[in-house]
Amino acid sequence: MKIQPGVGYTFDSSSKGFTIDTSEQFPDNTQATTHPFEIVNVRINAAGNVIYQVVSGTFNNLVPQLDDYISSTSVLLDRVTAGVANPPTAELTSSNYDATTKTSYITLRSGPDATTNVFPSSDVTSARYPQVIGGNVSPVSPDTDTAGFLVIGTITVDNVTTPTTFTVSQNITGSLWADRIKLAGITARYYYARI
Repeated sequence: MKIQPGVGYTFDSSSKGFTIDTSEQFPDNTQATTHPFEIVNVRINAAGNVIYQVVSGTFNNLVPQLDDYISSTSVLLDRVTAGVANPPTAELTSSNYDATTKTSYITLRSGPDATTNVFPSSDVTSARYPQVIGGNVSPVSPDTDTAGFLVIGTITVDNVTTPTTFTVSQNITGSLWADRIKLAGITARYYYARI
Protein backbone atom coordinates (compact mmCIF):
# COMPACT_ATOMS: atom_id res chain seq x y z
CA MET A 1 0.00 0.00 0.00
CA LYS A 2 1.32 3.45 -0.88
CA ILE A 3 -0.11 6.65 0.68
CA GLN A 4 1.55 10.01 0.31
CA PRO A 5 1.95 12.17 3.43
CA GLY A 6 -0.21 15.28 3.47
CA VAL A 7 -1.10 18.32 5.54
CA GLY A 8 -2.10 17.24 9.04
CA TYR A 9 -1.15 13.55 8.85
CA THR A 10 1.81 11.24 8.38
CA PHE A 11 1.96 7.70 7.07
CA ASP A 12 4.40 4.94 8.03
CA SER A 13 4.48 1.43 6.62
CA SER A 14 6.61 -1.64 7.17
CA SER A 15 6.38 -5.39 6.68
CA LYS A 16 4.40 -5.52 9.95
CA GLY A 17 1.67 -3.11 8.77
CA PHE A 18 1.06 0.59 8.50
CA THR A 19 0.05 3.54 10.69
CA ILE A 20 -1.58 6.85 9.96
CA ASP A 21 -0.97 9.61 12.50
CA THR A 22 -3.68 12.32 12.32
CA SER A 23 -2.80 14.13 15.54
CA GLU A 24 -1.95 17.26 13.52
CA GLN A 25 -4.91 17.20 11.18
CA PHE A 26 -5.70 20.81 12.05
CA PRO A 27 -2.31 22.53 12.24
CA ASP A 28 -2.16 25.77 14.16
CA ASN A 29 -3.04 28.73 12.00
CA THR A 30 -1.21 31.76 13.30
CA GLN A 31 -2.88 34.17 10.88
CA ALA A 32 -5.51 36.45 12.34
CA THR A 33 -8.94 35.58 10.99
CA THR A 34 -11.40 38.23 9.97
CA HIS A 35 -14.98 38.14 8.82
CA PRO A 36 -16.96 40.24 6.33
CA PHE A 37 -17.79 43.76 7.55
CA GLU A 38 -15.42 43.48 10.52
CA ILE A 39 -14.15 46.85 11.72
CA VAL A 40 -10.34 46.50 11.80
CA ASN A 41 -7.11 48.48 12.14
CA VAL A 42 -8.71 51.10 14.38
CA ARG A 43 -6.18 53.66 15.55
CA ILE A 44 -5.70 57.35 16.24
CA ASN A 45 -3.96 59.25 13.44
CA ALA A 46 -1.55 62.21 13.65
CA ALA A 47 -4.47 64.66 13.46
CA GLY A 48 -5.93 63.10 16.62
CA ASN A 49 -8.88 61.48 14.85
CA VAL A 50 -9.89 57.83 14.89
CA ILE A 51 -9.35 56.02 11.60
CA TYR A 52 -10.56 52.52 10.75
CA GLN A 53 -11.04 50.00 7.97
CA VAL A 54 -13.87 47.59 7.21
CA VAL A 55 -13.20 44.11 5.81
CA SER A 56 -14.88 43.57 2.46
CA GLY A 57 -18.17 41.69 2.41
CA THR A 58 -21.16 41.44 0.15
CA PHE A 59 -24.64 42.88 0.39
CA ASN A 60 -27.00 41.11 -2.03
CA ASN A 61 -23.87 40.07 -3.97
CA LEU A 62 -22.67 43.68 -4.25
CA VAL A 63 -19.50 44.95 -2.55
CA PRO A 64 -20.37 48.17 -0.65
CA GLN A 65 -18.37 51.36 -0.76
CA LEU A 66 -16.59 53.26 2.03
CA ASP A 67 -15.70 56.95 2.07
CA ASP A 68 -11.89 56.78 1.91
CA TYR A 69 -10.52 59.77 3.79
CA ILE A 70 -7.10 59.45 2.13
CA SER A 71 -8.46 59.91 -1.40
CA SER A 72 -11.66 61.76 -0.36
CA THR A 73 -13.74 59.51 -2.58
CA SER A 74 -16.14 56.62 -2.10
CA VAL A 75 -14.39 53.40 -3.08
CA LEU A 76 -15.34 49.72 -3.04
CA LEU A 77 -14.30 47.81 0.07
CA ASP A 78 -12.47 45.25 -2.10
CA ARG A 79 -10.51 47.72 -4.19
CA VAL A 80 -6.91 46.83 -4.88
CA THR A 81 -4.78 49.83 -5.71
CA ALA A 82 -1.00 49.87 -5.52
CA GLY A 83 0.36 52.23 -2.87
CA VAL A 84 -3.04 52.76 -1.20
CA ALA A 85 -4.38 51.11 1.96
CA ASN A 86 -6.51 48.07 1.25
CA PRO A 87 -9.24 47.98 2.40
CA PRO A 88 -9.86 51.74 2.25
CA THR A 89 -9.56 53.80 5.42
CA ALA A 90 -12.29 55.99 6.93
CA GLU A 91 -11.89 58.78 9.50
CA LEU A 92 -14.09 59.95 12.37
CA THR A 93 -13.96 63.57 13.55
CA SER A 94 -15.55 65.07 16.68
CA SER A 95 -18.83 65.72 14.84
CA ASN A 96 -19.17 61.97 14.14
CA TYR A 97 -19.92 60.99 17.74
CA ASP A 98 -22.99 61.11 19.95
CA ALA A 99 -21.96 63.76 22.51
CA THR A 100 -23.51 61.87 25.43
CA THR A 101 -22.38 58.30 24.74
CA LYS A 102 -19.20 59.30 22.85
CA THR A 103 -20.13 56.60 20.32
CA SER A 104 -20.04 56.61 16.53
CA TYR A 105 -22.34 54.14 14.79
CA ILE A 106 -20.75 52.56 11.71
CA THR A 107 -23.75 51.95 9.46
CA LEU A 108 -24.48 50.24 6.15
CA ARG A 109 -26.87 52.34 4.05
CA SER A 110 -28.57 51.12 0.89
CA GLY A 111 -31.58 52.02 -1.20
CA PRO A 112 -33.51 51.07 -4.32
CA ASP A 113 -32.47 52.20 -7.78
CA ALA A 114 -34.05 55.61 -8.45
CA THR A 115 -35.22 54.59 -11.94
CA THR A 116 -36.09 50.88 -11.74
CA ASN A 117 -36.82 50.66 -7.99
CA VAL A 118 -34.73 47.45 -7.85
CA PHE A 119 -33.21 46.95 -4.38
CA PRO A 120 -30.39 47.54 -3.77
CA SER A 121 -29.22 49.92 -6.45
CA SER A 122 -26.36 48.44 -8.47
CA ASP A 123 -25.30 51.84 -9.84
CA VAL A 124 -22.02 52.62 -8.03
CA THR A 125 -22.38 56.32 -8.90
CA SER A 126 -25.72 56.55 -7.09
CA ALA A 127 -26.11 57.64 -3.45
CA ARG A 128 -28.43 54.62 -3.10
CA TYR A 129 -25.65 52.10 -3.82
CA PRO A 130 -24.72 50.20 -0.60
CA GLN A 131 -22.24 52.24 1.42
CA VAL A 132 -20.61 51.97 4.84
CA ILE A 133 -21.12 55.28 6.60
CA GLY A 134 -18.93 56.18 9.51
CA GLY A 135 -20.04 58.65 12.06
CA ASN A 136 -23.77 58.28 12.46
CA VAL A 137 -24.51 59.94 15.78
CA SER A 138 -27.82 58.15 16.18
CA PRO A 139 -27.94 54.46 17.08
CA VAL A 140 -30.74 53.88 14.60
CA SER A 141 -31.20 56.07 11.54
CA PRO A 142 -34.85 55.85 10.56
CA ASP A 143 -35.47 53.89 7.37
CA THR A 144 -37.02 55.81 4.51
CA ASP A 145 -38.44 54.90 1.12
CA THR A 146 -35.05 55.74 -0.42
CA ALA A 147 -32.67 54.19 2.14
CA GLY A 148 -32.43 51.47 4.77
CA PHE A 149 -29.84 51.57 7.56
CA LEU A 150 -28.14 48.77 9.49
CA VAL A 151 -25.53 49.34 12.24
CA ILE A 152 -22.57 47.03 11.57
CA GLY A 153 -20.64 48.15 14.65
CA THR A 154 -19.69 51.01 16.93
CA ILE A 155 -16.57 52.88 17.97
CA THR A 156 -16.69 54.53 21.39
CA VAL A 157 -13.99 56.98 22.52
CA ASP A 158 -12.99 58.51 25.85
CA ASN A 159 -13.13 62.08 24.50
CA VAL A 160 -14.82 63.21 21.26
CA THR A 161 -12.42 66.11 20.56
CA THR A 162 -9.11 64.49 21.55
CA PRO A 163 -9.59 60.73 21.81
CA THR A 164 -6.82 58.69 23.43
CA THR A 165 -8.59 55.34 23.80
CA PHE A 166 -11.39 53.62 21.93
CA THR A 167 -13.57 50.52 22.10
CA VAL A 168 -14.90 48.68 19.06
CA SER A 169 -18.12 46.64 19.16
CA GLN A 170 -19.18 44.47 16.25
CA ASN A 171 -22.84 43.79 15.37
CA ILE A 172 -22.48 42.11 11.96
CA THR A 173 -20.20 39.10 11.44
CA GLY A 174 -20.84 38.06 7.86
CA SER A 175 -22.04 39.05 4.43
CA LEU A 176 -25.70 40.00 4.14
CA TRP A 177 -28.80 39.49 2.07
CA ALA A 178 -31.59 42.06 2.35
CA ASP A 179 -35.13 42.54 1.16
CA ARG A 180 -37.11 45.73 0.85
CA ILE A 181 -40.89 45.68 1.06
CA LYS A 182 -42.76 48.81 0.03
CA LEU A 183 -46.54 49.04 0.28
CA ALA A 184 -48.66 52.06 -0.65
CA GLY A 185 -49.08 54.58 2.14
CA ILE A 186 -46.37 53.29 4.49
CA THR A 187 -42.59 53.67 4.68
CA ALA A 188 -40.56 50.87 3.09
CA ARG A 189 -39.41 48.09 5.44
CA TYR A 190 -35.97 46.49 5.21
CA TYR A 191 -35.13 42.95 6.34
CA TYR A 192 -31.59 41.55 6.69
CA ALA A 193 -30.12 38.04 6.92
CA ARG A 194 -26.51 36.95 7.34
CA ILE A 195 -25.27 34.59 4.64
